This record gives sequence, C-alpha cells and structure tokens, in this order.
Amino acid sequence: MRLRAKIGGRRVAGAAATVAMAVSAGLAVPAMAASAAPSGRILSAGQTGTRAEVPWSKIGPGWALAMYSASQGGEDVTPKAGPSTLYLVDPQGGRYKLITWSARSAQARAPWNLVDWSGDTRRALFSSGYAGATREHLHQLQLRTGHVSSFTLPKDVIAIGYTRPDGLNILAEKGTAESPTSKLTLQRYSLTGKLQKSLATITDLGQVAYESGGAAIAAGALRGLELISNAGGVIRRLPVPGVTEGCSPVRWWTTATILASCSVTNEAGPRLWLVPAGGATPTALTPVRKGGFDLGDFNAWQLSSGLYLDGYGACGTLVIGRQPRHGKEQMVTVPGAASSLIVNATRSTLLVKRINACSPGVSLVWFNPASRALTVAIPDGHNQFGVTGVVPYFIAGKF
Repeated sequence: MRLRAKIGGRRVAGAAATVAMAVSAGLAVPAMAASAAPSGRILSAGQTGTRAEVPWSKIGPGWALAMYSASQGGEDVTPKAGPSTLYLVDPQGGRYKLITWSARSAQARAPWNLVDWSGDTRRALFSSGYAGATREHLHQLQLRTGHVSSFTLPKDVIAIGYTRPDGLNILAEKGTAESPTSKLTLQRYSLTGKLQKSLATITDLGQVAYESGGAAIAAGALRGLELISNAGGVIRRLPVPGVTEGCSPVRWWTTATILASCSVTNEAGPRLWLVPAGGATPTALTPVRKGGFDLGDFNAWQLSSGLYLDGYGACGTLVIGRQPRHGKEQMVTVPGAASSLIVNATRSTLLVKRINACSPGVSLVWFNPASRALTVAIPDGHNQFGVTGVVPYFIAGKF
C-alpha cells in the first residue's frame, strides 16, 4: 500500500470520501450570532467574527484554518458555482471570516487548494494549476491584511508546506513518483520562489514532518524513515521492523520520537509506529488490523480520555477508533457523520470533519468522545461542498 497521502490536507488518500448512508441524528446547528465577542476575546460556539476581531495573540494549539466552498453539486443536483471562504476556527467552536472570494474569482474557479499555515500564524499557503506536466502555482495570503502574492514552481516540483518553526521558507519535493523505487528530492524555496537548497534525495519519499525547532525533518522512505537536516543531508536512516513498502511520518510525538504510519505487507491498511529519532528500535503503537471496522491506522491523538485513531473503514470510509491499553479497539461514532476524520484536538476534544454519504457537504465539529458533547464549528449548507480543507495550528507532540 502506498502512503503518499496527506489526509485532511491537499493530498487525499485513496480511501477517502466515498461513504455509506449517513446516520440521522437530528442535530440542531447553533444559530449564527448577530455580532461577535468584543475584539480580543475568543468567540464562543455559534459566533462568527470578522478578521478585525481575531485575537491574534491568543492563537495556539486547538485553532485551525478551514476552507469552505459554497459551490453546489452531488447526485441529482445541478452544479452551481459559489463563493469560497477562509475561516479561522477557535477551540470553543467560534469562527472568524478572514476572506471570501466570489464564485467568479480565480480563487473559486481554479480552485485554490489550502496547503499550509505558517507557524507564526501570519500566512496561508494555497496551490493551483498542478496537473501532471503543468507547473504548480503557489499563492500566499497575508491573514491580517488579505494581501496575496504568487509565484510558479519549476516543472515537476510540488509544494509540501512551510518550513518550521515560523514558516520563513517553503519545503517542496522534486520528481515524479512512478513506482516504489522512484527517487524524489526534498528542496527548500524562499517565499518568492527562489531555490535555496536541495536537502536530500529519497527512494519512495512519503510525507514529511518537521521537528518543532525546524532543524531536522523526518521523511518517509521505502523501509522506514530518514532524518534529514534542514541545512542539507541525511542525518540517519530509521528503519522500521518488517517494513518494505513505505512509511510516512505523521508528526513528532515527543521531542525525541516520531509518529509514523507504515504499510503492512499483504494487509489492507497501515499500522502506527513510534520511531525514536536517535536510532533506537521503533515500537508499534497499534496492532496489524485483521478485520473489523478499522482496516488500518494513519494518525493518532492522545487525549485525557484515551488514545484515538484515524483509520480506514470499508467501502472508502474513514473511521475513528479508541485503542485501550489492553483489549479490543472500540469504534467511536460521531453523530450525523457517515465518515469521520480527526484533523485537530485539544486534551479533551477532537476537531472532526463530518463527511456526508450521498451529498457533498462536509462540516467541521468539536466532539468530546468521553461525554459525547458536540459543537458545530462550521455547518454544511444545502448541497454545498462545505469544508474542503483544514490545516491545524502547528502541532508538535501529544496533547
């Protein structure tokens, strides 16, 4: 199984949005507040603020950027173009409207895909135009002012995201992944598109994860991970026991350990490993899935109430599971969702993309899996595409 997908971001996994019949839960979407909280205060659930009301100094873990498309489509629905809006979502369920592009704008028609959010919280990175031999166009939105600057990458170069910790450069990959033995090169570009450094060439390059200080990058490879210096060169190779078909780092689980999702030979889905950056033997975090609702895990979230997993379900669905220290994995159902994807978390709650079954709408909700309390952060509109991309505030480690 190939693990080049970035779930929840610009790159979409093979098992993604084709889902079964939705669960009817009768949820009431919180009414939109007539006015937001005073400037400098965090909005509560159901409130919508403007860009001028964002408390920038309070942004941190639990916040997220979300792109919403009001275009309509789906089964027996006449396609209709709609505006696109970028929201900033806070941990209480409030949202701030940063910018809206009309249905006729290049941003909505292209469309622009949300790629990343800089660690200093100032810029959002979008891509457009990449399709095979076409060169990728990158666009940076200054979140505080709405100003946009753009440039085009060289042929066969695709942006991965901002460098860490502050996002003062852009990390990209060069090459084409035609087979598991394909070699791709990690490169660093300036914010105006100038190549600064080729960092390393890796066989079967998967996704990457910066350590919090930005000095090292964990990169997926054919037999495990490779630790790359942000100054260039391979620091060390980090093989994972039994892996011959590729790994992808998810994020740094601790300052010295990397969470990775790795293929399992002759099995439908991957399993999760904790890989020490210093070269010690990795430890499996989840077992090989042998049937059941979860066919394989690609992300994990340690909350106060337990370890929660993003997994692949049957028929292209995405599922959430809770893995106890001992015993069988338990399925976690999110009310109103046919397919669910965790995209962010706090110590007690999960930020979940709630995916419908037969209509295109995707909503964003905060869900407490212990109490089952649910707060709608961004509701889905009637036959609208809904949330098309989410990027959480820079996550380093567990919660």
